[in-house]
Amino acid sequence: MFALMFVLLWVGVVCLCYRQLHQTSALSVGVMEESYQDTLECTEEDITDKVVFLEKRVTELEKDTAANGEQHSRLKQENLQLVHRANALEEQLKEQELRADQTLLEEIKKQRELLSKMEREKSIEIENLQARLQQLDDENSELRSCVPCLKANIERLE
Repeated sequence: MFALMFVLLWVGVVCLCYRQLHQTSALSVGVMEESYQDTLECTEEDITDKVVFLEKRVTELEKDTAANGEQHSRLKQENLQLVHRANALEEQLKEQELRADQTLLEEIKKQRELLSKMEREKSIEIENLQARLQQLDDENSELRSCVPCLKANIERLE
C-alpha cells in the first residue's frame, strides 16, 4: 500500500515536470525552440518508459504484497494451530500430573495400611508369644515344684 502511494506521488512529480518542460518549450524562440522540442520528445519517451517501469514495479509490489499477505495468513494460521496444540499439551501434562499425584497418594495410603496391618499382626504375635511364654513359665514352675516329690519317690523306690 505504501509502495502504491509512493508510485502515485512519483507519477505526479513526473507529470508536473512534464508540464513545466512543456511550458518552458512553448516560451522559447528559434533554435532554442527546436532544442526544447527534442528535449520534450526525449522527456516524453523517458516519462513513458518510467511510467511503464513504475507500472511494472507496482504490479510486482502488488504481487509481493499478495504473496506476503498469503504467507502472513498461513503463518498466522499455523501459529494458531501451534498455540492450540501447546494448550492441549499443557492440559495433558496437568492431567498426567494430577493422575500421578493421585496414584502417589493412593500408593502412600496402601503402604500406610500395609504397615498398620503388619504392626497389628506383630503386636498380636508378640501378645501370643508372651502368653505362650507365661504358660511355659507356669508349666516350668509346676514341674519344678514336682521335682522334689519325684526325687523323693525315686529314692523311696530305690
